[in-house]
Amino acid sequence: MANPPPRAVGTPPDAFDGNPARAEPFWNALENYYTLNNAVYTNQGQKVAATLTHFKLGTPAGDWASDRLSTTLSATPIDYGTWADFRDKFKEQFIPLQTQVESIQKIHNLPMGSREFNEWYQEWSMHARCTNVDEQTRMYAFRKNLQPSLHQKIVAISPQPNTMTTLVEAARNLDKSWRMFAGPLKGGTRRPTIKAMDTTPNPEINAFKGKPKKRGKLTAEERKYHMDNNLCLYCGKPGHKAQDCRAPPN
Repeated sequence: MANPPPRAVGTPPDAFDGNPARAEPFWNALENYYTLNNAVYTNQGQKVAATLTHFKLGTPAGDWASDRLSTTLSATPIDYGTWADFRDKFKEQFIPLQTQVESIQKIHNLPMGSREFNEWYQEWSMHARCTNVDEQTRMYAFRKNLQPSLHQKIVAISPQPNTMTTLVEAARNLDKSWRMFAGPLKGGTRRPTIKAMDTTPNPEINAFKGKPKKRGKLTAEERKYHMDNNLCLYCGKPGHKAQDCRAPPN
């Protein structure tokens, strides 16, 4: 027996009425639905044709969809166009120009800093979807805003990621490995795994001034300070341990 045709999964979004505030959420839900159902809609024309049924009749969005449908059906041969072209036309029509301008500014000026990749990318990609810019521009802005050390790791990859999808996946995997083996980021740079040594001894604790003097037992607070800052428990200076100290009287 022949295999039955695949069935659609998930639920398409409610019909769109043209409200600019709902345009971006509607499109994201719509694109997700048809991505899930690539096996059902096997070519881009079918996806566009099916998408035109998700616009509410009697509203500005319904009128726009009806005009596009009329133009398409009157052509010979009938051609619904590509999905990318339909997406661009939708955003041009329903996402305000000011929103696009603000989003373009955001994708160029939203540095990752010390944030985890997935948290940062969720915000960055939300703005990227509103920009209507080409893939090369998105890739440039994406690289520009990555944490510098992460970007250097991507530069070292061969061959270089040549699509937005492969670039994002490479960054996500490298960030995950980096945080797993090298510790978290702090202030946009890798946090040291060993606390930096303070080379200036505390003048109030265990430091020699003038004549050498005999040392007494350190208090618990003094001992902790010396241990935390890699200072000699005898003379209070860095770079050696008490058993190797040459400071008099010893």
